[in-house]
Amino acid sequence: MAGPTPSTPGRGATPEPTSTSGGSATTPATSEPTPEGKSGELTRIGDAVSEIRELHAGGDPNVSLVGKDRIAEELAEDLADPEVLADIADREVLLKLLGLIPQDSDLLEIERNLLEGAVIGLYNHETGELLVLGGGEEVSVKEEAVYSHEYAHLLQDVNFDLSVLFEDAKNDSDREGALQAMIEGEATFVEAIYAARNFAAEDLNELITVDPIDLAILEATPDFLVLTLGWPYTAGFGFVNSIWQGGGMAVLDAAWADLPETTEQIIHPEKYRTNEYPETPPTLPDMASILGEGWSVQSEDVLGEAIISLWLEALGVEAAVAARAAAGWGSDGYLLLDGPVGEIAMGLLIEWDDPGTDGLQFSAAFEGALDADAAFSRITVGDATIARWTGPGGTMAFALDAATGAAGLAVAPTLDAATALLDALVDG
Repeated sequence: MAGPTPSTPGRGATPEPTSTSGGSATTPATSEPTPEGKSGELTRIGDAVSEIRELHAGGDPNVSLVGKDRIAEELAEDLADPEVLADIADREVLLKLLGLIPQDSDLLEIERNLLEGAVIGLYNHETGELLVLGGGEEVSVKEEAVYSHEYAHLLQDVNFDLSVLFEDAKNDSDREGALQAMIEGEATFVEAIYAARNFAAEDLNELITVDPIDLAILEATPDFLVLTLGWPYTAGFGFVNSIWQGGGMAVLDAAWADLPETTEQIIHPEKYRTNEYPETPPTLPDMASILGEGWSVQSEDVLGEAIISLWLEALGVEAAVAARAAAGWGSDGYLLLDGPVGEIAMGLLIEWDDPGTDGLQFSAAFEGALDADAAFSRITVGDATIARWTGPGGTMAFALDAATGAAGLAVAPTLDAATALLDALVDG
């Protein structure tokens, strides 16, 4: 089912550092054959990446150096996939209920713009085509860095079959997030080694240069979406580096046969090593019946530790505090619901490793963030053990289960509906 995941849609894609989208797609230009001089340079880069990763592609890669319009065309194709569209529609509902994107926004349009500007290279595991944004007679430093990253994706696909791995992770957003972090983290790790071996200090200026138009669009993008776009690269890098330190590339090869199951394992590699992960999400009540006639379940999914941490951070919690507040994650599950005349609602239950402390730590960060956010207004009437706010997505009710320490959250059109859902989720 759909859910917010820290991912790009079905590809290994390289975002330009701190850049974002530039506008709508235009008529795609025909890709010119790679010039002979550049062809030789790209072959050299690919050979160097193969040596670093200790894997081989087993043939000549299908490479094109293209303009932004070709990148936009490829991304538009992916975003037009019915499964991707359904996932985006569900995530839009969730993010609006939580107040993480504006109520009048179009998540598909936001993501299209963000990706078209941010992505400067991609590897399509369905076709085997590797695209890098570039031009001119020589390979630039930025093109070289992007190509090293995307070539790492090609090696992943040839040796571990990315299409099969994505299919296996489908319908579990947290598992998909963990897979995306493994894919992007390893490619970023390889790119970093390549850069250390091949780039001079002065090359960094070219690598970090950002188009002012792209920067302006990034700054206008909701914080949560920016955070989730970058998460697989940064957290994934830390995970891969930790695994590599335990035995080099051979240990990384073994990890591809025993992939992390959750974003928690990405954030805490020691939990991956000890095989700690929840076998099943918590059991949720029949919330459609609680809301009444005409209500139905739209989707069911899992947030996971990464999304919970980034959610808190997007609400204004300091990154380190948000990470600690989410670090006791044990499992979670949520339902999105549709009403008879277009209403929407949700119920979320988060279980913790240590019921005595983890829920309280999350509660302090979460309640403090909402109380400090001008978009949310605390409702002070009613049971003091339940926190309630009016927010952009409706009335929000939150409480910890008195017996288990689990955190329950409900969002509904009315205070009575939100309270009824919360009562079913937790025993106050």
